[in-house]
Amino acid sequence: MIGLGSNSPIPTFWETVVREPVSYAFAALGAVFALWAGFVLFRNAITHFLTRSIAVLLLIATQANAAEPAFVDLRTVMRLAGANNDEIQLARAKHDEAIAESKQAWQRFWPTLSLGAGYRGHEGRLQDIVGNVYNVNKQQYTVGSTVLIDWSPGDIYYAALAAKQRALAAEHLAEKARIDIVTQSVERYYDLLAAEAMLTIIEDDLQLTEDYGKQLEGAVTAGTAFRADLLRVKSKISRAKLTIRQGEELRDLAVARLAEILRLTPDAMLRPAKADLVPVRMMSGKGVATMISLAQQNRPEIHAAQAIHNSMDAEKDRARVAPLIPSVQAGYTAGGIGGGRNVGNQWGNFGSQQDYYLGLGWKIGPGGLFDRQRQKVADAREKSASLQTSQVKAAVGREVVEAATRAQSANDQIKINDEAVEAAEEMTQLAKERQASQVGVVLEYLLAREELTRARQSRVIAVTDFNKAQHALKRAVGK
Repeated sequence: MIGLGSNSPIPTFWETVVREPVSYAFAALGAVFALWAGFVLFRNAITHFLTRSIAVLLLIATQANAAEPAFVDLRTVMRLAGANNDEIQLARAKHDEAIAESKQAWQRFWPTLSLGAGYRGHEGRLQDIVGNVYNVNKQQYTVGSTVLIDWSPGDIYYAALAAKQRALAAEHLAEKARIDIVTQSVERYYDLLAAEAMLTIIEDDLQLTEDYGKQLEGAVTAGTAFRADLLRVKSKISRAKLTIRQGEELRDLAVARLAEILRLTPDAMLRPAKADLVPVRMMSGKGVATMISLAQQNRPEIHAAQAIHNSMDAEKDRARVAPLIPSVQAGYTAGGIGGGRNVGNQWGNFGSQQDYYLGLGWKIGPGGLFDRQRQKVADAREKSASLQTSQVKAAVGREVVEAATRAQSANDQIKINDEAVEAAEEMTQLAKERQASQVGVVLEYLLAREELTRARQSRVIAVTDFNKAQHALKRAVGK
């Protein structure tokens, strides 16, 4: 370690021309910093307030009347999921924490400023530097400020780079959490929409069957139809009512799951917008290879894994390169000192003083030069992060292929179900005409109605699966 020091009075020029203006400048700088910090806090508070207010307004609109069902569409569900979910808020809180840690890492370059006063007295025996021992009665008091610098520039720099990359990773993970919650909300919304559509189909079938039963009952009374046929119709009506009750149960369970992820009250009465039950093509016209390439560029978890890898790479340089850069220690003290020989008697003899010091040094051993184990640990962590990045990329590619396969399969099923619905409608119409002309039998019409109902239900499932697959594919691509 090498150093340089001095002790001399502060000249009058320093006191009158330099020290007072510098003090005023520090005071002004402190005031500006305080105003800026206040503005940032105010801006963040306003942003948070507006976000929460929008979510609350949507919540009030959704639950304005507990006795009446509240209708929600897909856009409202996505907006509520992105603004009112605590998992997203938790991810954002972790991001804010990582940002604060990154800023704190860079602030280690700032010097330490201290202001203070001190008093020291001594009475009795004392040994001087030569070795003589004698009685001494003295006191000393000091007033002043000190600026200290204790830097390890290499360590601070690479640690700050690693902290910055961790903050970037937290940002991407927060975005991933938001996308995941929105996608789950969309899937639960489509589950509710499918349950409601199924219920509507059964209710329509029940209404037609009841009307047909009334007509058949009149025919039985007139003696033109068999009572067994009427009982068969009544049995079908009972089965339809049972299916409706089961459908209502499934719908209410879907409502509870949707309300949970939207963070609404558990007893919320939600109903979907039936206009959303149409095939929505969002990723058409793109090949699987193109979508995989887009996913590699856009998926936030890939960016997060790469940022973590970069942070481990910075930690690797911190272990290897940082110890080669010397540490810096410096200090400057300006103030005054006074005192005298007799404790409690001499309070005068006060004058100004200044001290300064500068030193460079290297640390050898653990945490410094020739620390092989630290380098091995950093190498292992960097390799692990690289392998994890490769695993994430592979998983993303698999998710794209799976989502594309489901979307294509659901699209083909929609076409097949459209043909089935068309055929079942024609079959039902022919059976009804044959029944009216006294050629067909009741069982033929009932079977035709059942086939039409199954075809319509199958189409609802296909459209629901297709829309869910489209949103999953959109998420897999990173859009």
